[in-house]
Amino acid sequence: MTTTKRQLNAARSFYFLGGFGFTTWAAIIPFLKQRLAIPDDDLGLLLLCLGLGALMMMVFAGKIASRYGCRRPLTVAGVLLPLVFLGLCLVPSYMGAVCLALLLGALLGLMDVVVNINGIMMERLVKKRIMSGLHALWSLGNFAGAACFSVLLHFRLSDRVTTLISSLLILVLVLYFSPHLMRQSEKSTSARLHLPRGPILMVSLICTLSFLIEGSINDWSGIFMTTEKAVPMSQSSLGLTLFTASVFVVRLFGDALASHIGARQILLASLPIAGLGFCGLLAGTSPWLLFSCYICIGIGCANTVPLFYSFLGRQKLVPVTEAIAAVSTIGYAGILVAPAVLGYIASYSSLYASFALVTALLVVMYVMVWRITCHREFQ
Repeated sequence: MTTTKRQLNAARSFYFLGGFGFTTWAAIIPFLKQRLAIPDDDLGLLLLCLGLGALMMMVFAGKIASRYGCRRPLTVAGVLLPLVFLGLCLVPSYMGAVCLALLLGALLGLMDVVVNINGIMMERLVKKRIMSGLHALWSLGNFAGAACFSVLLHFRLSDRVTTLISSLLILVLVLYFSPHLMRQSEKSTSARLHLPRGPILMVSLICTLSFLIEGSINDWSGIFMTTEKAVPMSQSSLGLTLFTASVFVVRLFGDALASHIGARQILLASLPIAGLGFCGLLAGTSPWLLFSCYICIGIGCANTVPLFYSFLGRQKLVPVTEAIAAVSTIGYAGILVAPAVLGYIASYSSLYASFALVTALLVVMYVMVWRITCHREFQ
């Protein structure tokens, strides 16, 4: 196996591990809440701490990758990740859980930024589009993390044993693949942090809107289906399942499509499909029509972020480490704020109003995409 092939497999594995890590945390939360008897409001603070840890680390992750390369930060984060998961299963107090949540958020935030920097460097090395396929592996990791917990718990293993097995799997993959990660990354031109401007700022906002749309499906789709569409509780998660499955499948073919028909054409054709899906959710009543709308949304939104990350690797305005860190930080801030904003609107009106706002933001995103994709580097 060639060195480039090993590096590509290592990049794929760390995208998988990033997705796996996020869903492992999600699977641990109910057991942590029960064991420490954490009230709902304190649990919300705990979840916020994870997001804050990720957000703070993302600000500096680009500088870390610029100074130390991609291999060392990803290896350190990958080795510490299972230790934190095991710590969450043993921590005796709420304040200890808060500290571990901050640390876990920082590790996941570091991986989120650096794995994309490594992916862009690999795309430059192989001289072809691979970002959609890499992000498909992140989606697969999300699914695998949830499935791993579900299967192990089905065999009546305790949450601690289940977490131990998941953590060992993460550790084995990290130790096996990390030596093949790219050692270097693009150097930053400045030691200072810069706010994104011009095209980089627009890409940041587009990715933020894309993350917000995805977050609205992840956080509110089940509640929307049961409260607004009278779908039985037993089917409430089917929409999210269909959405994530369609995102994964479409990303598998995203690179080939972009190479053959162009990234701009894909985005301008696919985003209206997502808009049609949201309109169907607002107006539809048949359960099967509603579930089909989730597939449309997944198809329409799947390749937005991967294609724009490829653009960040091609642009010459700022170093890729700074660009990825800026886009990831602003986008993640949107993820943190979006659930609360949509919930606030729903509490004063309805989830119809929340999803109508998301639909309107999708139109705004389409206009922004239409403008930025005229950029020569995007073609």
